[in-house]
Amino acid sequence: MKSLDKLILQIVETKQPQKVKELIQLVQEQSGANLEEIKKEIKSLQEKGLIKLEEPVAAAPRKFRNVLVSRKNAWFWTIISLALLTFVSILLIPETGTPLSYLRYVFSFVFVVFLPGYCLTEALFPKKQALDEIERVTFSVGLSFAVTAIVGLFLSFTPFGLTLTTTLLTLGFIVIALALVALKRKYKTENNKRIC
Repeated sequence: MKSLDKLILQIVETKQPQKVKELIQLVQEQSGANLEEIKKEIKSLQEKGLIKLEEPVAAAPRKFRNVLVSRKNAWFWTIISLALLTFVSILLIPETGTPLSYLRYVFSFVFVVFLPGYCLTEALFPKKQALDEIERVTFSVGLSFAVTAIVGLFLSFTPFGLTLTTTLLTLGFIVIALALVALKRKYKTENNKRIC
């Protein structure tokens, strides 16, 4: 069996752990040594100058307005654009009789079947690693049906009733509100990650 100091140096060289906790975990897995022995050996190697431990530098948190215009958050502007295009297509394009009516159907379908659930999914799971793309799409469709059904149920009990206009306005408000909540949560998650 290799001595502990050689094992630590080998792990630092090959695996290049970013944190001391990662290094300790890797050494424990390969050697079975206890925590105190590993910490003592790491400190000894640092004092000898064989390894260098650095304090992580916390990046300054980005301002929220800068996050709004970053390319990483293009999804937010895509959601807003799709919602606005849906409003325009429903309010200005006749329901039947023109080739543009198919455009109205496409935007309406995406608006009802995907956008509410996608925004809710992004708000619930702001970290990219939390879900893969297939899970995000599946959650988006399922949650969209749920949100749309609940909106329809509540609107049917209001004095305004369940009409095209009330449904469009309510779903539009929910989509934009959830998109803003998701963007804010992603911003907070990113800043927490930068600081930790």
